[in-house]
Amino acid sequence: MRASREQSTTCAAALREACGTLPATLCLVDHVDVNWDAVGAAGEILGAAAVVITLLYLVRQLKHAESSSQSSATDRVLQRFDDLNRLVVTDANLRGVLIKEGGLTPSEEEQLYTFAMMYCNIWLSVQTAYDNGQISEDFYAGASEDVRIELQRWPNMRRGVELWLARYPQVAGFAIFAPVRAPAVGE
Repeated sequence: MRASREQSTTCAAALREACGTLPATLCLVDHVDVNWDAVGAAGEILGAAAVVITLLYLVRQLKHAESSSQSSATDRVLQRFDDLNRLVVTDANLRGVLIKEGGLTPSEEEQLYTFAMMYCNIWLSVQTAYDNGQISEDFYAGASEDVRIELQRWPNMRRGVELWLARYPQVAGFAIFAPVRAPAVGE
């Protein structure tokens, strides 16, 4: 809507007063005819641009937050693996249980089961984090391969993992445990 002549005159008077002591040649207020429709349209364009810029900024922040979340989840899982590996390195008795041929004593069976349970909990955490988009596909593939490697590395590990999965059948079908369901090498 176009401003009335009276509104333009009032606006021009206010501008002339604001010009105050400026020379007349610099204060062209007498020649101002404000098109309020154009001013409104320019304001709407600026507002729309601000919304677009804000949305682009939010998308960037969300991508950064997702990346940070994945990095944090990966770090937590790796720390848990490091803790278990440190346990193997520092506990000769545990290493003996993992590689012992023949029968295990009840105490050794309990140690084996507890160790297998800790690994299974990590693998289950990896599966859950992957399913929730918190870790990358490459990291998940590496952790899945770790299941197979650990079953081959320690002859008694399979028995402990199979017992854990039998006790928790609701997770036995998860993809990360596929190597456990596969026949053992040499069977």
